[in-house]
Amino acid sequence: METEKQTYRIAVDCMGGDKGPGEVVQAVSLALKDLGAGDKLFLVGQEEVIRPLLCASGIADEPRVEVCHAPDVIEMDDKPMQAMKSKKHSSMIVALEMLKAGEVDAVVSTGNTKVLVGAGTIKVRLMPGVQRPALSAIFPRKTGYSIVVDVGANPETTSEQLVHNSVLGALYSIAILGTEKPKVGLLTVGTEEGKGGERINRANAYLKALNERFDWFEYAGPVEGFDVFQGDADVIVTDGFTGNILLKTVEGLVYMLKDIIGGKVKRNPIYIAAGLMLLPLLRSIKKQVRPEQFGGAPLLGLNGLVFKAHGSSNKYGTAAAITIARHACSKDINKKAAEVLSVANDVIAEVQENF
Repeated sequence: METEKQTYRIAVDCMGGDKGPGEVVQAVSLALKDLGAGDKLFLVGQEEVIRPLLCASGIADEPRVEVCHAPDVIEMDDKPMQAMKSKKHSSMIVALEMLKAGEVDAVVSTGNTKVLVGAGTIKVRLMPGVQRPALSAIFPRKTGYSIVVDVGANPETTSEQLVHNSVLGALYSIAILGTEKPKVGLLTVGTEEGKGGERINRANAYLKALNERFDWFEYAGPVEGFDVFQGDADVIVTDGFTGNILLKTVEGLVYMLKDIIGGKVKRNPIYIAAGLMLLPLLRSIKKQVRPEQFGGAPLLGLNGLVFKAHGSSNKYGTAAAITIARHACSKDINKKAAEVLSVANDVIAEVQENF
């Protein structure tokens, strides 16, 4: 459901990515084309670095862009607590403080994931009923797209947290993908019940009980790796360790196939001719599977919208993250979450008594 508000403010951390602030500013230039006339982007980082980049990108006089000076930079190898204590004026921390203060509606960062998760949890706070936040990513599949939760926030996840991730992922699927009744699958090593260890078995029992309580949510049971792309689950739930490996493996595979096919086509005139004939089909497939299309992974479970783009994201991936953040702002995805999580925790407590 759309919120009553029509314009939104997004803070963009310009200093954290592997490709530098120049790539982020170019992403901002691209994202502006998809934003509303009243929306505003706050570019957080070192002003003396950002200003010339705005000029180079031709958006120095863009009224929807404002620079917020933040002198410190959080590096990719910084530890969360150390960074929060010694770099309080970093672009990431300043952006999160803006969200906490209600000065912006969302934050987008390509920076250090561990620091973003830790600082987001401390600064923005967890929603009632949530134990830990979870990163969610959109994956292509045979019949559209699915949500995968968690893809890197928490390598070690409890059974209870898997249930929290299930309902949060389902709500995100409804808001972003327009899914009417999300079908949720629990990723494990086989579809037969009993596989995957005690943690998975407990989560399976909780989700089966939850399935009887919610009419907007369908638990499909355990799913395997190939079901991520060939199955019909709208939400795939796993721990952050497995999810992050899955995410990066898929992206690496897409880029490898692109390079192999591109190299072979360039060396063979017959392939070039065939490629021209298949060009519309190839463009359609590329659009569906390219990793940059959904470049932002929301940190679900926080009291505010925080989106993590890959540290290695190019301008297209970061622009997509900004666009998705704006779309998420227009959906009140946190409104129902507190109520749903309360019911989920009640169900967990009931099942625990008889497990």
